[in-house]
Amino acid sequence: MTDTNVDDIPQAHETVYRTFLSGKTRPLAWRRNQIKQLGFLVQDNEDAFCKALEQDLGRPAFETITAELTPIKAEINDVCDHFEKWAKPQKAKTAFSWVAAKPTVYSEPKGVALIIGTWNYPITLLLTPLLGAISAGCTALVKPAEQSPATAALIASLLPKYLDPSAFICILGAVPQATTLLKLRYDHVFYTGSGGVGRIVAKAAAEHLTPVTLELGGKSPAVVLDDANVDVVARRIIWAKFVNAGQICISTDYILTTPAMEPKLIAAMKRALATFSAAPPGEASTSLLQNSAFSRIVNVNHYKRISKLLDGTKGDIVVGGKRDDKENKIEVTIVRNVKGDDTLMSEEIFGPVLPIVTLPDIDSMVRFIQDRETPLALYVFTQSDKKRQYIFERTRSGGFVQNDVLVQFLIPGLPFGGTGQAGYGNYHGRRTFDTFSHERAFASVPTWMDSILALRYPPYTPKKLKMLILFTGATIRRDGRYGAGFLAKLFAVVAAVLAIRAKL
Repeated sequence: MTDTNVDDIPQAHETVYRTFLSGKTRPLAWRRNQIKQLGFLVQDNEDAFCKALEQDLGRPAFETITAELTPIKAEINDVCDHFEKWAKPQKAKTAFSWVAAKPTVYSEPKGVALIIGTWNYPITLLLTPLLGAISAGCTALVKPAEQSPATAALIASLLPKYLDPSAFICILGAVPQATTLLKLRYDHVFYTGSGGVGRIVAKAAAEHLTPVTLELGGKSPAVVLDDANVDVVARRIIWAKFVNAGQICISTDYILTTPAMEPKLIAAMKRALATFSAAPPGEASTSLLQNSAFSRIVNVNHYKRISKLLDGTKGDIVVGGKRDDKENKIEVTIVRNVKGDDTLMSEEIFGPVLPIVTLPDIDSMVRFIQDRETPLALYVFTQSDKKRQYIFERTRSGGFVQNDVLVQFLIPGLPFGGTGQAGYGNYHGRRTFDTFSHERAFASVPTWMDSILALRYPPYTPKKLKMLILFTGATIRRDGRYGAGFLAKLFAVVAAVLAIRAKL
C-alpha cells in the first residue's frame, strides 16, 4: 500500500470528528460490536500477521504468536467482558451533607484520539490503545510505524474491513504524515516510541492543550545480587536479549552485579545462550547469525547505531560480538568491565548487546540507578525480600519485577507505563479504558436544599459563616477526626436553619 497523501489527512480528521459528534460511538452495543470486530481482525489474520513480522523483523512465528497475538486477544476478551461495567455511572462517596445532591461520576469518551504505534511490537502496541479508544466511545486516527512496513500495510488494509471506517482511519507514512497529523487538534494523543520523538509529540499536543500518553523507554537495569539463583537468572536475562533481538523497550539494558557474582553469571549466561542458539527442528546447525529463530535488527540505521555503540566500548566482549552486515544481525553480545561513562551506557541500546557493570555492594548499585534517568523497568534478582524492598524504596521506575523480566507487560491487572524520562500515563485492562475516558462530575441539587444553602447568599454575617462552616464540616479537630458528636451538630444546624427560614 502507498503512503497516505498528506492533503487527505485533514479530511480524515474531519470525518472522525463528525462521527464522534454525531453520537454514533456512544451506545455500548455499538462499542461491543467494534471490540468484537477488532478481535476478529486479529484472530482471522494470524498467519498474515506472522508473515508480515517475519518480513519486517525476521521474527519467528512463535514469538509473534506468544508476544503479540496472544496478549492482544487476551486484552480484547478482558475489555469485552468488563467495559460495560466500567462505563456505568458511579455514585461518588461524599460528605453526608451533600448526599441529597446525588453526586455521580460519568465515564464519558474524551472524543477523537490520535494513536501512533511503534515498530518493535507493531500489533499490540497499536491495537491495544485502539481497543481503549473503542471501549471508551472515542473515534481515532491510527498511524502504524513506517519501520515495519509490511505490518503497517496489513493493518491499513484490514481496519476498514473490520471496523467502522467513519470512526477509525489508518494513516500510512513517515515524517510528512506524522507532522501533518500533529498539527491537528485531538482530545487525546497516545504515542509509543523514542524519547526524542516523544518530546516532539508532547510539544505539538501542548499547542492545543491536548492530554498525552507517552510510552517511551530508557536504560532498564537488572540488579543481580550474590544470593540470586544464577542459572535461572541467566536464562531469564539472556532470553530478554534473544527475543526480538533485544528490541524491546523493557528489555534488560545493562546488568549491575558484584565482582563475586559476575564470573558465575557470565558462565551461566553462556550456557543459556548455547541452548537458545540451537538450530530449530529441521534446520542444520548454524551460528546464531544464521539461526531463523533469531530476529534481525529492524533496519540498517538501527544496525549501524548499535554497531557504533559496540565499536566504541572500552569493555571486554566475553560472549558474541559477531555481526552480519547483509542481514542486519548482531549476535547476543555480553560485555564486561563496563564503566558508567562507556558508550554502551550513553543511551538505550535497544538491541542484543548486554553490558555488565560491577559494583561492590547494594548501596553503590542504588546510587548508580539514582544518578541516571528513571528507567521504564527495574529488575532485581535476589532471594531476599528484604533486599528487594531496600532497592524498591530507594529507586523509581515504571515497573519493578523481582526474579524475572518482561512479564509485567503480560500480567493481567498490572498497569503498564513509565515515569520521568520513561514517559507518563499507563494502560492495560481497565486503565486502557480510563485513558480515553473523561470523568465527568454530576450533581443534582434539589431546590429544598436552599433552606440550608441560602446561608451562602449576601448579606454576609458572622452567624451565617459559622453555620456554613459547621454544615460543610470544614473544622479539623486536633485528633484529626470529627468525633461522635459531628452528626448531632449537623442536624442541630439544619434544624436551626429551617427554624430561621420558617420565621422569614
